[in-house]
Amino acid sequence: MTETAAQPKAKKTPDIHVLRCLGPGCGGLLAYEVDSNNVLYVDLAWTAASDGSQRYFPCPKCGGKNVLEDVRTPTGAVKARVARWEA
Repeated sequence: MTETAAQPKAKKTPDIHVLRCLGPGCGGLLAYEVDSNNVLYVDLAWTAASDGSQRYFPCPKCGGKNVLEDVRTPTGAVKARVARWEA
């Protein structure tokens, strides 16, 4: 009788990355975590600077604005996404 050891299930690693400036050629690190779609992992959108109705994270390296937009998740929740960069 041969016993086969059960293979441990592979752990799924979270899809979380440090937010990098979206500015062309910049890539500066910002103190936020995002998923692969640039949706904030922890809702820290309230810490964003604002310019009228536009919310953004300023880049400490290039000074550009990493603009936030609201997106709806498949479950219906509204989250903030870093959508684009402006000088």
